[in-house]
Amino acid sequence: MLLDLDVPFRDASAGDLAWSLLAGAAAPDALASLDVGTGALAVRLHVLGASHAVELRIGERRLTEVVACGAPEGRPLGDAPSAIERDGLRYRFHATVDAPGGAAVLALGEELRAICEGRPDALAAAFPGTSGALTALRPTVDGDPSRDRDAGDHAAHGPTAGWQTWHLYPERGEVVRTRTSVAVVSGPPTAAAGEVRVPVLRGASR
Repeated sequence: MLLDLDVPFRDASAGDLAWSLLAGAAAPDALASLDVGTGALAVRLHVLGASHAVELRIGERRLTEVVACGAPEGRPLGDAPSAIERDGLRYRFHATVDAPGGAAVLALGEELRAICEGRPDALAAAFPGTSGALTALRPTVDGDPSRDRDAGDHAAHGPTAGWQTWHLYPERGEVVRTRTSVAVVSGPPTAAAGEVRVPVLRGASR
């Protein structure tokens, strides 16, 4: 789904974004939202501006990821943990920041518009007055949660959920990409474990 918003784009930079993960909390007020999935696994995608939130429900477990300027209880994007296992869920997060230049950002924006316009399970929001200013989210739902495991992980069971996002800042020539996966694990709930700094890549996109 592609939406043309009627609110102006407030130019920001990738360096202003912060990450937070909220257990059982709702997302901040959104400019656009899309529900994906039903029953025991449901994902709600939100565009907050040049930022995003995703609410996930797997059975009785609920969490909300926020990547935004001024995210509640947020950490700088480069300090976000790449892996957390807690409350019976295994959460993985990865982010990159590229600065390919304005022309490349505009081209990516056109590509994302075309992809999301033809997909009822994807959400892209474009801002008026600034060509290429776009925030896009696309979910992934995989019935095989055993893949993408590291040594020492608890075994997983049931469905997994995941999503990808793009934040385009054409006036600065920057693109932020994030990728998330969440799985139910069979081990007992644990405190946050194995936090690793997320690499933040700067320079031309490859």
